[in-house]
Amino acid sequence: MLSASSSRDVWTKNTILLALALAATLAAVTPSFAQSNLDLRRADFVALTAVDSSATPTPPATTAPAQTAPAPADEPRRAVSPRKALLLSLLLPGAGETYLGHKGRATGFFVSEGAIWGNFVLWEVAGHLRRNNYIEQAQLNAGIGTSSESDDYWRLVGIYTRSSGSGPDSYEDALRRDARNEFPTDPAAQDAWVAQRLPTGNRAWNWSSAALQESYRDTRHSSTRAFSHAKFSFALAILNRIASAIDTQMLHRSDHKDLQSSAMDRSELRLVTDMTADGGGRLLLRQTF
Repeated sequence: MLSASSSRDVWTKNTILLALALAATLAAVTPSFAQSNLDLRRADFVALTAVDSSATPTPPATTAPAQTAPAPADEPRRAVSPRKALLLSLLLPGAGETYLGHKGRATGFFVSEGAIWGNFVLWEVAGHLRRNNYIEQAQLNAGIGTSSESDDYWRLVGIYTRSSGSGPDSYEDALRRDARNEFPTDPAAQDAWVAQRLPTGNRAWNWSSAALQESYRDTRHSSTRAFSHAKFSFALAILNRIASAIDTQMLHRSDHKDLQSSAMDRSELRLVTDMTADGGGRLLLRQTF
């Protein structure tokens, strides 16, 4: 049976071990104790305690880790290039986000890109259909026998009632006014200038009524607006690429910061204390990254 003195010595020894374990645990939360390994044996505190030779040896004991087990480490992220993500976004909005692993963000850009080009196709088809319509109106109601003329020609068809003749509604009369301004003292040059520009043959026209000409103008303006809407799709496509390129750079910076934070959070801290068979003591504090 242990004496009172021996009991006090054992109690003092256990108290010292508990105090050292508590101090090591508190120190572990500061950066300066990020990685330490303390090995304390009986010789380090023999001057403080004395164990009676008749005392029953204390059985070895090992404490459980002081800190909870760390969460499973994330799978290693593959190296990505922000420049490659930028180029992919300029080629196809959403491709850069997919390359960085953000498929949800990429879906939005894919949808917007598809909508832009779908809008382009719809307006292009509408513009061509309306163009064929107003050309057919001119052929039926103005006597035109051609369909492959420039846009300036079809514009003149809508402005002047007839291509030849005199009067303010005649294209020939407008040409002669311009010729007189160009060659005020040379009638022959005026005639040659007019003959060079006056539509003849199957290119000549003469509207049967003002109402039919008005309907032609409306259809032509509608076709022109449709082609303008289609061209606007190119501006939207450029803006979509710029937005995607900026988004990939912001995502890359955010991912880089998150990776640095997770690397610090994955550090593992363990605190182990035990007593050896010969009565010695050990305190081990370990942190890994």
